[in-house]
Amino acid sequence: MKATIKRLVSLFLATVFVISTMMTGTYGWQSANQQAQNEKTGTAGIYAVELHKLEKLPDGTLTETPVPGAVFYLYTAEGEQIGGRYVSDSEGKIHVQLPAGDYYFEEADPGPGHTFDTENGQRKTRYPFTVAGGGTTEVTVVTAYNVPLEGPLTIRKIVQNADGSPLTEAQKQEVFEFTVTFSDGGTYEYRIDGGELASIASGGKIYLKHGQTAVFENIPVGVLYNVTETSKTGYITSGSGHRGNITEEGCVADFVNTHDPVKDPEKTGSLTISKEVVGEGADLNKEFTFTAVIDGQEVSFTLKNGETYTFPDLPVGTEYTVTETEYTEDGYIANVKTYTGRITGEEELLLPFVNVYDENPEEPDKPAGSLEISKEVTGENANPDQEFAFIVTFSDGGTYSCRIDGGEPQQIESGGTITLKAGQTAVIEGVPHGVEYTVREIDSAGYLPAIDSADGVIAGGGTAAVTFQNRVPEETEETGKLAVTKQLAGEYPEADKDREFHFTLIVDGEERPFTLRPGETLEFDLPAGADYEIREDDYFEEGYSQSIVNGEGTVIVGLIESTVTNTFVGTVMVEITGEKTWELGGYPESVKPESILVRLMDGDRVVEEKIVTPDENGEWHYTFNAPKYDAEGNIIQYTVEEVPLYNFIPTYEGYNIKNTYLPPVSLDPPILQKFAVGDPGAPDTRFEFLLRGEDGAPMPEGSDGNTKILTLEGSGELEIGEITFDRAGTFTYTITELNGGIQGWTYDTAVYTLTVTVTAENGKLVPVYTLTKDGQPAGELVFTNTYERIVPPDETVISGEKTWNHGGNQNPPESIIVYVYADGELYEQRKVTAQDGWSYVFEGLPKFALDGHEIQYTIGEAPIRDYEMKVEGYHLVNTYVPGTNPEAPHSPGSPQSGDSEGSPGLWIGLAALALMSVLGIILLIRRRRKNH
Repeated sequence: MKATIKRLVSLFLATVFVISTMMTGTYGWQSANQQAQNEKTGTAGIYAVELHKLEKLPDGTLTETPVPGAVFYLYTAEGEQIGGRYVSDSEGKIHVQLPAGDYYFEEADPGPGHTFDTENGQRKTRYPFTVAGGGTTEVTVVTAYNVPLEGPLTIRKIVQNADGSPLTEAQKQEVFEFTVTFSDGGTYEYRIDGGELASIASGGKIYLKHGQTAVFENIPVGVLYNVTETSKTGYITSGSGHRGNITEEGCVADFVNTHDPVKDPEKTGSLTISKEVVGEGADLNKEFTFTAVIDGQEVSFTLKNGETYTFPDLPVGTEYTVTETEYTEDGYIANVKTYTGRITGEEELLLPFVNVYDENPEEPDKPAGSLEISKEVTGENANPDQEFAFIVTFSDGGTYSCRIDGGEPQQIESGGTITLKAGQTAVIEGVPHGVEYTVREIDSAGYLPAIDSADGVIAGGGTAAVTFQNRVPEETEETGKLAVTKQLAGEYPEADKDREFHFTLIVDGEERPFTLRPGETLEFDLPAGADYEIREDDYFEEGYSQSIVNGEGTVIVGLIESTVTNTFVGTVMVEITGEKTWELGGYPESVKPESILVRLMDGDRVVEEKIVTPDENGEWHYTFNAPKYDAEGNIIQYTVEEVPLYNFIPTYEGYNIKNTYLPPVSLDPPILQKFAVGDPGAPDTRFEFLLRGEDGAPMPEGSDGNTKILTLEGSGELEIGEITFDRAGTFTYTITELNGGIQGWTYDTAVYTLTVTVTAENGKLVPVYTLTKDGQPAGELVFTNTYERIVPPDETVISGEKTWNHGGNQNPPESIIVYVYADGELYEQRKVTAQDGWSYVFEGLPKFALDGHEIQYTIGEAPIRDYEMKVEGYHLVNTYVPGTNPEAPHSPGSPQSGDSEGSPGLWIGLAALALMSVLGIILLIRRRRKNH
């Protein structure tokens, strides 16, 4: 009984569901599918990505210094290239916009002056990253580093005499000052003749003697250096390579000083040496011997305390060195032992020599002494603010306190410099007794120094005084000519052949800007003896490394030829041009596209791509500018590639492309065959099939994008639809059945792959297809679905078929009526026709009677005139026997009751069925109550 009630309730609920379905026309799962479809077709977010290219120092230190000009390519994690060639900008950055996903940058060139970073001893070129997405506004930053290349700077000093004579010992010991600046403001280490390591900040000074070489190591490539020599009276300076950009091979700045003192025999002066002896117990009658070298001529003489010795009528420009013989063993300390200099005017030049007597030279703990340095300037129109520089060295290498005109104390170490103006005096205090000193004027600022250097010994408790006298030079009427020529070297851009380059000419501190184009020469008339320097603007960031011959020195009477060379060290670009032509084969111009997309390729890598359209003459031209060399210096072998055009096949000749028109061709895919098998009486069912094109394969009419849904009622055949191909290639399609989920059906899960190969043959497209089923060759496109009826345990189903033996009957019946008997009582009847395939199914028959016994079902048939009927189980066999059942109709009409397919208003019947189910439930409930 419980089973019967459950069966009736289930029938009621099912009926209600079916009726609601028929009235609304929708199912609950459709909304879920729609949501999935919305998610699939939603717009993906685009997010900002920045690559930051920075410097890593050779010692591994990371910096924030940007690296412009580095070349990268961008790929998805699967290796699909995105875009073309990316180059870091002046801030070292590359900006892109990407959807969420995994990617990597591949570095192709580290940029001028740099090399690749390394990782585990290997070159590092790949930088993977992930764009997280999720609606974030944060920029994804990818940081990559390059290591700057480095090169040396060598500064060499040569001294020579104009007459070719050997250098004197004094000349060999002459110290020349150089100021070194670096465009990056850095501090760099150097060695002189391989000696002790020293360092200098940009703008600092180094000092060299004849034959010495200073070598700076590890200066970044591209840094602009500038080396200027402080002029020295009596020498003509010529500097080549004094300015330039550091290269990996290194740069050399050569300075040659030619000793060629200028004398004026019409003007003479005198040189007087005086002698003073101080100290208790000194022998005032003692003679002291001196040696004077006057213009190379050696003269010896003696002086006592208070005496003088004069060299009269010496032409202006005459050079001298006066040295007192050593008398330290006699207890006499020479505050000044040697003077060197020249006659600068028509007056008398006094060189005072003072000896301090020490009667107890071995006495310890003697008091310290001091050194006094004074500056005098003679002549007209002297600049009171002009500064003069001196180097002071001490034999003990000490550091001492110094005051200028009694001002604040400052420290000066041995070898350090002090600067004085006219009338100023510097006093260096606390120098131990017996320490030797040397004072050299190194920057006379264009003035004529009467004393170049002085050296002596500090006497304890006393002061060694030296006065350096400079004369304002007289203006000369002699002039020299400086010719500056500009030239380019290397594989420079064609456009730079007529480019202006900017210069500054500095003459005795006065700046004169000028410009030159490659191949041009500009001449300047300059006063002889003036100091000049040529400076070109820094063009390294634009790819040029500069060097200058005779760019710094002294103007001489005659011609100085200076050449400024800019060597192109940047990215050498090559221009690639091509033309697109068309072979239409008689078809109209209208078959041409409006534009084409041409790619410049480096192997499999896209360097650049351009949209090409016809010009005013109808010609299709394109031009690419790309690097000529790769990072290793090899010439890149470029090719061009056209993004495929429908209906055209390209041929390549060099960088030119010819497109030949190929008319489209159509293909009829194989017929789709559908078989529905299994239990008889399967319900009418709609089956759906999905055709999917892969990778942009063309689709037949009626498709939605790359898919098309094919529908078939029951068994039968379907045409997929004609597919038109407008290009050669291989096109792949998959054909599968969609699982409709209808109860009782087992759907075919086979996956068919239709591969169409289209080739261009003799100016035509020729399509050929192959078909596989689950990877195996297939001759037909067949899907088979099996129906298996599902019968509840308290129901039964009767199904059968009608078999006819018509014999000679030319007018067979069109229908029959089949009876179903339950325990011998008529339970149901149905009209069956040829449209049913002469088959019948009675479903939902109760398996048990109300008293619980199993119902025995049999079948019968309404009589048909001239036919005998035979029952075989649930099957019926009718044989034509004329005269049989003469009163029966030839073809029975509709049944009087039962399930008739011809009954109008199916939903009304279903509603009635639902109502009957409800009534049945009520009766059963009442009966159970009565029995109990």
